[in-house]
Parts: sequence; structure tokens; C-alpha cells
Amino acid sequence: MKNIVVTFFVGFLFSCGTVDKVEAQFENKVAESFHQDWIAGVRGGGGGIKFKLKLKTELSEGAELKRVIFKGFEASFSQLDTLYYQAVIITGVNQERFEGDDKSTSSSPRSNIQLKDNEAILVFSKSGKEYQQKITNVVKKSALEYPSARPKF
Repeated sequence: MKNIVVTFFVGFLFSCGTVDKVEAQFENKVAESFHQDWIAGVRGGGGGIKFKLKLKTELSEGAELKRVIFKGFEASFSQLDTLYYQAVIITGVNQERFEGDDKSTSSSPRSNIQLKDNEAILVFSKSGKEYQQKITNVVKKSALEYPSARPKF
């Protein structure tokens, strides 16, 4: 019985060490992270946050950047190229509501995790397992205010 408990305890310690190594490897890959608020140029066109991430090196084989948790929302990443990723968070700003319908607006899924304004949690997977990495240096850039359509004469 004692051998079983010792074996379990050693295995648990090994698995915890592996998680820390994987997360530490990913933390060193982030070169820059920033966000920009955006709003459509037409009434009811929507608005939200663009979260962008630049890596120092490509992700290793078997690793995938899944989603970000930022300002109370979760959004999936799309890969722009080998080093750049973007997640678009829909916040419900500038959305047209229909009379009597409270559910006519849409937004990205909400998260219960409380973070500071310059913090985010990156969720990534490696070999089928999900890991989370908190980053604390998210920079705010000036808002993107898309122009409305040109008037037709």
C-alpha cells in the first residue's frame, strides 16, 4: 500500500512539473500583445475589441493557440500569419435593438474570470491538452472608428 501511495505522489509531481515547463515555454514566445476598441461607421453595425498577439517564434509542432480571455469575454484566435494572431471580441456596443426583443444583440461569450485592464489569459493546447497562460503587458492602442459609407449623389 505504501508503494502505491509513493508511486502516485511521484507521478503527480512529475505531471505538475511538465505543465509548468509547457506554460513557461509559451510565455517566452509572446513578443507583443495589444488591443484596440472598434466601432462600425453605421448605426447598428456593432463594435468590440480587437486583441492582437505577436509571437517571437513560431509555435512548436502540436501546439495551437485557441482563445483569449480578456475584459470579461472569451474569443477564439485566428492566425494571420506564422507569428501574428487576432481575436475579435464582440461587446454588444452599437448594435441595433428591436422593440420588445432584448435578445436581438449578440456578443462574445462572457467569462467569470476577473482580470486587470492590461491582463489577459491565453488558452493554448499542446498534444491534445489545454493550458492557460496569463500575460500582464497588454497595451491599449487608439480606437478604430470605421467611417460610414460615402453618400450617394
